[in-house]
Amino acid sequence: LMSEPFKLTKNLYLKEANLKDNDFIFKLRTNKKLSKFINPTSTNKNDQIIWFKKYLIRRKNKKEFYFIFQLNKKNIGFARIIHVKKDTFHFGGWILDKNTKPWVSLESCLAIFEYAFNILLYKDCLLWINLKNIKVIKYHKSLGSTYVKKTNKEVFLKFTKKKYYKLKEKFNYFY
Repeated sequence: LMSEPFKLTKNLYLKEANLKDNDFIFKLRTNKKLSKFINPTSTNKNDQIIWFKKYLIRRKNKKEFYFIFQLNKKNIGFARIIHVKKDTFHFGGWILDKNTKPWVSLESCLAIFEYAFNILLYKDCLLWINLKNIKVIKYHKSLGSTYVKKTNKEVFLKFTKKKYYKLKEKFNYFY
């Protein structure tokens, strides 16, 4: 684990989540409005701690990466790189505090892509999004994600490293 927060974009720091972050993560994950479209979390804080300890094993094995986004040394959200395969990852569990500025969603997304594509060297990102989460589906499509498939509950989108480089060029003021 990288213990110190690090910067990949202009304003935000990424910090690998650790057990000390459990209260912050738990607060956002159990907020019904913020976590409306992600997998449900137990309202028992001890369950979250047990889950987090299992995550640390997955992290050690480079199967999953959990990041806290920080702005001015304040935690403002988190996201995960999950379901890691040879050269593909899923971007998920992305929640930002309700008080964040609108630009934070783009910059936090760019930071995750920067880490996954240029540090971990993945080639593709797969996103699976709840069909009811229309705003996030439109958002990822506007960034260049393309349709893969749909189930009765979710839509699957793909975002490539090549598309990321175009996005990075377009939003170069975030770097």
